[in-house]
Amino acid sequence: MKKFVLASVAALALATPSYAAEFSGARIGATAGFVDDDFAGTSTFTYGVNAGYDFDLGKTVAGATVEWQGSDEDALSRDLAVTGRFGVKAGDKALVYALAGYTNLGVDTPGDNVHLDGARVGAGVELAFSPRFYGQVEYRYSNYELDVDGHQMLVGLGVRF
Repeated sequence: MKKFVLASVAALALATPSYAAEFSGARIGATAGFVDDDFAGTSTFTYGVNAGYDFDLGKTVAGATVEWQGSDEDALSRDLAVTGRFGVKAGDKALVYALAGYTNLGVDTPGDNVHLDGARVGAGVELAFSPRFYGQVEYRYSNYELDVDGHQMLVGLGVRF
């Protein structure tokens, strides 16, 4: 997984032209990566879509995101999250941020679907490819009811409006 993260950061850094990015307004995006959780016992593929809104506060950015995620793990039906994020601009094109919020994991059990409430924290880097398009690398830790934990390493692409 370390090679995956390093390759993602290098690709984001090398693929950007020179200009100043705007980190404000509505955004939508898609993510993909790997999740280690208490169900699979190993890394499984995860994917998702998200929408959010950011406020540019000068050298910092604050915003909120809603998200749906799925995975190739049969026991997990979906993961929903609402998070806030706060970031610091790193140069003209990069944003380094932390996130925290609520998450709800759907778990398929024989004859039933259980929903586990939890808390999510994480950190990431967003890099603008153009004034509207961006890429990101993000790590997340989620702690759900019943002592269920999840670690996610994701890359994403998005567009700002």
